[in-house]
Amino acid sequence: MTTNEDHPSAAPPPVAGVTTTVGPAPVIEPQERVGRGFLTLFGFLNFGLYLTVMMPALFSLPYRVQTLDPDGKALSLGIVATVGAVVSLVAGPAAGVLSDRTRSRWGRRRPWLLGGIVVAIVGSIMVALAPNLILLVLGWVVVCMGGAGAAAAITPIVAERVPEQQRGTVGAIVGVATQLAGVLGYTLGGMLTGSLVVLFLVPWALLAVLAVVWSLAIKEHPVAIPLTTLVQTFRLMVFNPRKHPDFGLVWLGKLFMQIALAFLTTYQLYFLGDRLGFTPEEAGQRLALVGGIGILVTMTFAVVSGMLSDKLRRRKVFILASTVLAAIGLALMGFADGFGLFVAAVMFILGAAGMFGSVDVAMASDLVPEREQAGRWMTIYNLAATLPSAIAPLLGSALLAIGSASGTNYTALFLAGAVIALGTGVVTFFIRGVR
Repeated sequence: MTTNEDHPSAAPPPVAGVTTTVGPAPVIEPQERVGRGFLTLFGFLNFGLYLTVMMPALFSLPYRVQTLDPDGKALSLGIVATVGAVVSLVAGPAAGVLSDRTRSRWGRRRPWLLGGIVVAIVGSIMVALAPNLILLVLGWVVVCMGGAGAAAAITPIVAERVPEQQRGTVGAIVGVATQLAGVLGYTLGGMLTGSLVVLFLVPWALLAVLAVVWSLAIKEHPVAIPLTTLVQTFRLMVFNPRKHPDFGLVWLGKLFMQIALAFLTTYQLYFLGDRLGFTPEEAGQRLALVGGIGILVTMTFAVVSGMLSDKLRRRKVFILASTVLAAIGLALMGFADGFGLFVAAVMFILGAAGMFGSVDVAMASDLVPEREQAGRWMTIYNLAATLPSAIAPLLGSALLAIGSASGTNYTALFLAGAVIALGTGVVTFFIRGVR
């Protein structure tokens, strides 16, 4: 977030041969309820998207880094993840703003969805075949650029197409899809270590199939938005939190929660090996088991919280409750010395993630300042999920090194995560635009 002004002082110049509007389109709040077919396909689409995110975050990328640098894996993983996150920080907002203004016979979202997947597939092959960390980083950069394009086509859908009274329900569906993706990521990761190419290609291949089905089944609603220059595009990537304080607080709260959760997702594979003594393959199997049990917890918290937040028209109380659950789980993780306590800690964290994920996206959608530019605003919102992938590995490697020559101080790591999670509750308390 910056204190720059939100819009250029003048409308973008017209492009030869292209008809554009003179000013911004009117703000249109979605009114028509979406049906079961839309909800089902959107759930599957998000499942595919989050599988491409969760599988590398939870298993495949840490596993690949460990095969190239087993002794310095924590620091190397931090470097790879941070470089990818920095690329996403630029590519994500740019794709969101440009997709808002794309003109094509396929619509404005489909080219970014399908094109992004193709780019990410190329990068995934590069990562799988990389003989050293330098080429792995290069491949991961390509993956992140492709992923930014695909995400820019999916993240605005709730704000653009779903009315306020259904957003909590849709958020619950997204929360469940996310956790399902995490469980399947563990399971596939443990099964596919024999082929690195297959390990990295499977999630993108699945998303490609789901994206084609979505593109054929769901029509886009055209919205007239002026074309923009490259300079204006980058100006639209920032916003003034003093002008939109509630949206700024939602953004900051998500950032805190995602950093806290990223401590677990980034390092749990190494935690099971360093502290509990499992091999990577055994850890993958154990994580799949935990995820299978935890999905019931996540689904319950996500669905119940999302539906109740719609019915009660309250969002903040669920966010506050999720921060407490996350802090408890992370604190337990800091002292876990056996698999049983590890499972208990994860259950608290998964419950918190389900509750937070379903309600926070609904709250952000409620507070989007300009509905006709939902791609821009929801992509900015999504940066709060991207930044932690840069912050958490570097901060985490520093916390792991406290008083430990081997870089295995997981107690410091997870206790810090608990404090950061509580920070989400603090900033949420000051939001005024929703109850």
